[in-house]
Amino acid sequence: MRTVTHLICICTSALLLAASCSPKVDSDGIRVIDADLTGKEITDISLTDLAKTVLEFSEESIIGGIKDLVCTDDGGYIIASGTAGNYRLMQFDRDGRYIRDISHQGRGPGEYLNITSIFMLGDTLNVGSFQGFNHSLQRYIISPGGYTVIPGTESGDIRYGIIYMTATPDIPGRYIVKHIWNGTPGFSTPLYGIYDRDWNVVDTSEVKYPAGGYSTAFPFSHVDRSIYMAFIGSDTIYRADGERITPAIIYDFGQSGLPADIKYNFANRFEYNRSHPDDSTHLFHNCSLISEDKVYACMSTASSVLIMVHDLRSGKSKFYRILGEDGEPAGLYYMFNAPDGRSYGIFMPSGESEQNPAVYGLSSL
Repeated sequence: MRTVTHLICICTSALLLAASCSPKVDSDGIRVIDADLTGKEITDISLTDLAKTVLEFSEESIIGGIKDLVCTDDGGYIIASGTAGNYRLMQFDRDGRYIRDISHQGRGPGEYLNITSIFMLGDTLNVGSFQGFNHSLQRYIISPGGYTVIPGTESGDIRYGIIYMTATPDIPGRYIVKHIWNGTPGFSTPLYGIYDRDWNVVDTSEVKYPAGGYSTAFPFSHVDRSIYMAFIGSDTIYRADGERITPAIIYDFGQSGLPADIKYNFANRFEYNRSHPDDSTHLFHNCSLISEDKVYACMSTASSVLIMVHDLRSGKSKFYRILGEDGEPAGLYYMFNAPDGRSYGIFMPSGESEQNPAVYGLSSL
């Protein structure tokens, strides 16, 4: 079993920065990506032009949102679905056929209290849950015939709540986490952290949650021996190795940038969109997936959702508007890198309600 590289899912910093013949870097040596929409063409792409895998829709297999996803060795998917009080772990094969649910929500042996994130270590599915400042991992060995519950682990009370976490054999002995915004006046919460397997803090990011900031979790990108992390609204992507968290990429929005008080405050952002419904020039960064040779960034204006694809080798950025099979703008649920090295997005094919989202290939963009 291999871990899927998530949306937000890059290679090591050295490889990343060497990928382009003449990458733009700032005074600190951080890669700078041109994300200014000004004067750039937006290309409309229909989902009908992308390779597609339909996820089976039946009474048993209705996906109630996608919180996280991992790929199995045979090309299938395990999807963490649902919301508070109705979480599920749903397994699909490579052709999108529903196979089974893995355990279920509850407080009994082998059950998960809630789901913050999922990741694979070898053939073992790790399911993160939290209650207050205690974070636990339920564990299941996945096999062709089903799953087996094995003992999990608990953090005990730690300083920061965890909203998302991952681990990989490429960074042994470490958990990479995204903290949840505490919200307490005067309490400063670092966005990201590195923990050892005994839940001791190895490093935390210098960047903190902005006051009134989003606590939404977005998955990470894993390539080689690094995990890359993108925060909603932020122009910076951070890199974690086994010891440190450092800035790796900066989006230069130029004239398309929004003021910080709009980017980082949900209420202000909502009010701005309401009062500027036709604004098609200012970009808001929703999430990013970083692969070995490309960056896929979901950006939105007040009037549309775009995907910026940046080629790390050529240094060029292109903007796409993704249209559903009905010709209307498509809703992006998730992006991930599969073990085959290709990048995928999960979209709702059309506005019809009697269907699950489908998996579409992004590598051709």
